[in-house]
Amino acid sequence: MLVCPKLIILGLCLLTTSCGGDCPVECKCVPLDRGALRVDCSFRDLNSLPSFPKETAELLLQGNQITTVPAGAFDNLVNLKKLNLSSNPLHCDCTIRYLMMWISDGDVEIDDGIRCASPLSLYGERVSQLAGSQIASCSRHPRLCSDFLFNDAFLHILIILLLFLMICCLAAFKKIKFQIKVSDHSVDHKWYRYTRARFLRRRSYTYWKDE
Repeated sequence: MLVCPKLIILGLCLLTTSCGGDCPVECKCVPLDRGALRVDCSFRDLNSLPSFPKETAELLLQGNQITTVPAGAFDNLVNLKKLNLSSNPLHCDCTIRYLMMWISDGDVEIDDGIRCASPLSLYGERVSQLAGSQIASCSRHPRLCSDFLFNDAFLHILIILLLFLMICCLAAFKKIKFQIKVSDHSVDHKWYRYTRARFLRRRSYTYWKDE
């Protein structure tokens, strides 16, 4: 029984599509054994890394314009066995640390052409052989003892000023006196009412006694 060649081609296309359904648009995915994929993104003038399918076993990225590999870019590629990142103008600053550690920790076959293009002090150096001390932009500025002394002196001066202000405020509160001033008019009015009341009581007492 003969099978139509067009059906065979259609079946192969469907198989390729199902295996490489997550294949980046910029790349070409080729099925390998046991569902693995070869993702070919070489010479595509890429400036950044796209997302790769987790079935990627071989990743070809040579001949692009990739300057940096972001942290975590290859973490999901647990089946990756081969990586070619050569002929890319990698900038070896702090961001290259992820690629350095990933290469040293993994058992992936790495192409020797993964080298630094900048800065000039590291031009041509292999990323796999870089040392942390060579990446000057990542080294922290050492803090001198004078910096700590200056900070401590500033804090001490600030605390002394706050204590001085508190003492001044307490002294000012102690000197505050409350004075109550009663007007002469109110005093005269109260005295008039008091004397009139005494006069009326005395008069009523005299009248009652005479009777």
